[in-house]
Amino acid sequence: MQNLKTILHSNIFFIGFLFVVICFCFFYYRTPKVSQYALETTELEGEIISFKIDGNFLSMEVNALEKIEVFYYFKTLEEKEYYDHYLMSGMKIKLSGSMQVPNKASLPNTFDYHDYLYYQNIYRTFTADTITIIEEGNFFDQIKTSLYRYISSRSHSEYLLALLLGNSDYMEVEAIRKNGISHLFAVSGMHISLFVAFLSKILSRFGKKKDVFLNIFLFFYAFLVGFTPSVLRSVWLFFGMSINRYFNLQLSRFKIFLFVFLGMVLFNPFYLMDLGFQYSFLICFTFFFLKPSKSYWKNLLKTSAIATLASIPISAIHFYEINLLSIVWNLVFVPFVTFVLYPACFLYLAFPFFLPILSMLISLFETINAICQSITFGIICLPYIPPFYWSIYAFFLFLFLKTKNKSWLFYSFIFVLIIKMIPMLDSASYVYFLDVGQGDSTLFVSPLKKEVILIDTGGTLSFVKEDWKIRKRKVKQAQTIKTFLHSLGITAIDCLVLTHGDYDHIGNALDLLQEIPCKSILLNSNTENALEQEIHTLYPSKIHEYNPSFFKWHIYSYPSKDENMASLVLKVNVLNFSFLMMGDAPKEREKMLMDESITSDVLKVGHHGSSTSSDPQFLKKVDPRYAILSVGLNNSYHHPSKETIENLQNLNIPYYETSKYKTIWFKISKNKMKIYTLKENS
Repeated sequence: MQNLKTILHSNIFFIGFLFVVICFCFFYYRTPKVSQYALETTELEGEIISFKIDGNFLSMEVNALEKIEVFYYFKTLEEKEYYDHYLMSGMKIKLSGSMQVPNKASLPNTFDYHDYLYYQNIYRTFTADTITIIEEGNFFDQIKTSLYRYISSRSHSEYLLALLLGNSDYMEVEAIRKNGISHLFAVSGMHISLFVAFLSKILSRFGKKKDVFLNIFLFFYAFLVGFTPSVLRSVWLFFGMSINRYFNLQLSRFKIFLFVFLGMVLFNPFYLMDLGFQYSFLICFTFFFLKPSKSYWKNLLKTSAIATLASIPISAIHFYEINLLSIVWNLVFVPFVTFVLYPACFLYLAFPFFLPILSMLISLFETINAICQSITFGIICLPYIPPFYWSIYAFFLFLFLKTKNKSWLFYSFIFVLIIKMIPMLDSASYVYFLDVGQGDSTLFVSPLKKEVILIDTGGTLSFVKEDWKIRKRKVKQAQTIKTFLHSLGITAIDCLVLTHGDYDHIGNALDLLQEIPCKSILLNSNTENALEQEIHTLYPSKIHEYNPSFFKWHIYSYPSKDENMASLVLKVNVLNFSFLMMGDAPKEREKMLMDESITSDVLKVGHHGSSTSSDPQFLKKVDPRYAILSVGLNNSYHHPSKETIENLQNLNIPYYETSKYKTIWFKISKNKMKIYTLKENS
């Protein structure tokens, strides 16, 4: 034991361990991970790791030859109720269906589902047509599933699942993330500390054996919440300290922390890419440099300030915005959630009559959160930069924590200010044809980001569903567009042009207008449909003519009862280059434009490449260098049509489809124009 103690205290051993971890990670990341399954696979057999039922949608993580993400849509309410009652973790199942490659991000700098799964060692998704149960799960899996099922059946289950089991899938995460308090709804060190403190008092009479019982409980709890990296960090740290006390190794808490970090990374290098892991370890690391105060509120203020400063790089890299007011908000929410809302959830599970009090507390929390969310002057948008450069900020912050010299803190603020200013130094113009699925959306950005024009927003038409089919968790495409805009350093739109009332062109407009300030909205001149009327009602002062300051445009408007005929057509000039935006204009509108000056460098093909547009004579008249088709992958309309593609090919017009190339953009500077695609840059 003395030899082990000597080895663990040796700096040479620690440096050697660090070197091994770095080398292992280097080769691990450079070695491509490939699936053992061919895309032609139609049958799958494996064990359920976890599953979620939301509306008529079932998603499962299944361990077969490798981990697979499985999707299934319930066909009837009875089928949903059956699986909701009998399905459980650990169960062996057989599936038939089709294998897919996970989708890559459709917009630059936004959430990439493919990479998200890849860093969990999942390389394929499988859409199931049938599910056959082969074998039940073991005793522990049954306990886990029963607990989840019991909590999910209770009132305010989204809060119970988030606070007690770390499952925030059904929470309005964006509403709490903006205030910088989402860490309170992910099981982490705070929750583990409360558990340990509570159980320590109960088990105090067991003496040294207390740690054994605590560790058993913590590892079982980690099993219940799915061994998330942030929970594993807390569990392994407690386990390390228990070993340290039991064998009197006399290791510092900081050194145990470093060994836990290196051990977890050595076990799974992809932990470094996990958001919870990043927040958990980086913030915990900074706490070692804080001198504790006798005052709870002083300690809370210090930890809140340091946690906010330490998390800036992570928040900027993933969300492109930070909220400096989260330092203040945490002074309110940390004690409220920790000492009031969190215990109330436990009390409600044990004593159902406690529900009215829990409801009142949740209502109070949501009211305060909404008030805080409405105060936005502390929110700073930070554009995308290569993540490596944030190490400069981290270095300055580390020197500040180490030396307590405020000059280093000042330098870190200067660095953030420089990042904020970067978009204002870009002298190029950009035109982005956004991949919004089967829809249209085009972004024009002037030099120095002085003028921003968005033509259409895209949108997915949703149909009326039976109540049991409606999902609680909905991903809003407008939120993704906002994230993309923030990654460019864009925080406001000068003009939003809505070419016509079809949902696939303006369906995201209302959501986007709630997320991004907009100075002017331009509508076409035909009779407004329900969605256009709602925009008019909510934003009457913004609907007016707009005269671009940098861009030059000509708008071709034609009143008609038919939405496509009434679609606005715009020719936008960017320096010496022109873009003809056809909206959903059919061939009849094209004929009406033949006498106009419509020759353009880039043509956004009308009506998603439908056979109703792109007449050969019209294409000859426009004579574009490039044609862009905004279409969704495997769309039900079969756009673009074979006829349109043949017309483009016969005229030797290079064309790009968003379904194949994702977002497509042009960079214009010094009278030169270059085309880029997200597919080529990913």
